[in-house]
Amino acid sequence: MSVVVDASVAAKWLLREPDSDRALMLLAEWRNGHLEGFAPGILAAEVANSLWRRVIRGLLSADFAERLFALFSRLEFPLLPVEDLVSAALELAVRYRHPVYDCLYVALALETRSEFVTADMRLVRALGSALPRVCLLHDWRS
Repeated sequence: MSVVVDASVAAKWLLREPDSDRALMLLAEWRNGHLEGFAPGILAAEVANSLWRRVIRGLLSADFAERLFALFSRLEFPLLPVEDLVSAALELAVRYRHPVYDCLYVALALETRSEFVTADMRLVRALGSALPRVCLLHDWRS
């Protein structure tokens, strides 16, 4: 089985949030070789942005955010180039009226015939009914 994850899942690898246990279980399955995992290269920037938002809100120190990002980088989760996904992501974005950057994950899942796992309920509401491979982290089962 293969999965594509987005930043809403990857952030839960670093920070204690609702469903972090499920995100960490998914990560452990990938690390143990029981699950193939991918994400578009935008994942690193989105994880960094998520940490930055927490710094700006006073929830994390800048130093701690940098250490968390270094931890994320050491995971070496497979990140694939987005260039070949942009056209399909734009088509999905227009069709479902949802941002292109989120649709990059969906486009990658479709291209790799993977399940797309996200903790973003808004994204699941926008695309989940039309694309059965979109799964809310809370409902994910390996």
